[in-house]
Amino acid sequence: MKKRILTILGTRPELIKMFPLIKKLDKIYDHKLIWSGQHYDYDLVKQNFIDVKLRSPDIKIKINKRKNNFIQIQEKLTKVIDKFKPRAIIYHGDTFTTLATSLITNFFYPNIFKIHIEGGYRSGDKSQIEERARTTSDQLSDAIFVTRNEEKKNLYKENIKKNVYVVGNSIYESVQQILKISDKKKIDKKFNSLNNQKKFILATIHRAENVDNKIRLKKILNTINKLAENNLVFFPVHPRTRKKIKSLKSNLSSNIIIKNPISYSETIYLLSKSIFCFTDSGGLQEESVILKKRCIIPSNKTPHNFYLHKFANHLVQLEKQNYMSDVEKFTRSILTNKIKSFSHKKNTSNEVIKIFKKLI
Repeated sequence: MKKRILTILGTRPELIKMFPLIKKLDKIYDHKLIWSGQHYDYDLVKQNFIDVKLRSPDIKIKINKRKNNFIQIQEKLTKVIDKFKPRAIIYHGDTFTTLATSLITNFFYPNIFKIHIEGGYRSGDKSQIEERARTTSDQLSDAIFVTRNEEKKNLYKENIKKNVYVVGNSIYESVQQILKISDKKKIDKKFNSLNNQKKFILATIHRAENVDNKIRLKKILNTINKLAENNLVFFPVHPRTRKKIKSLKSNLSSNIIIKNPISYSETIYLLSKSIFCFTDSGGLQEESVILKKRCIIPSNKTPHNFYLHKFANHLVQLEKQNYMSDVEKFTRSILTNKIKSFSHKKNTSNEVIKIFKKLI
């Protein structure tokens, strides 16, 4: 009889980073995929499952968006765990779903083996919800899979020394797979008018510390306007972010193309065609490096410090009075066409599976 394992996800970034591993878990284990409802509009989320050619979740938890999402996720996950009684539970990254799963499993199901994929990242900024979520989840996990030795050292400093495994970055495998399975002709046709412009910058903003802070958001829009002085900017915007932008009544350049959110395959396609990326997305910071594109990040700190380099990813601290000069310096440096190369392990999901077989 196959061993039963639950994988619990709840956001688009988790799905994107985990889909290659999920496909392999389905073949080897009695594997149940649970959608926590953190991104509660499953009709929107469903398109991401289709995009990466992943089967539907076994359970799709429904969340009442008028109530506390975090509490609801914990309550409903408890019922799911009681129903399936798994030997192990897998969670990923640094979301509310990750934190909720690690908390309830630790306190109420101590005999279930708890596995944290992509642990060990640290930005050092405790004001970030994600930083608090990832550090707590690491402390509560029985096994932690990390990207590089740097993350293993972070855990060692926090006295987490047992069952920490360096397996590489799962997003590298995701990018390679989406490049193979995506319908390039269809995507190319959809963005034909953008491609005809030849030069464009890809911009995305979604983090709460940027979107919910009017001062920061206004500076971000000023930055995007600055970038649009010499190049077209393609700016896919989530409805919530669009609402926040509208409330500021800021004038945006006609050189900025604002669109609804796009799929993962479309994002990777546009990133590969862009000059560079302006984003607060951790995933895009990694994907930019993989696709040999540079990235400018409106943040004081990032958990992806490994990719910070004068010819790779660059932080812009919006609190600085002369923050725009850093933006201008970055755009000038793009003209050199110099790109810092980083090496990546190619078969992260296989490495994870090998270790799973020994642990579970």
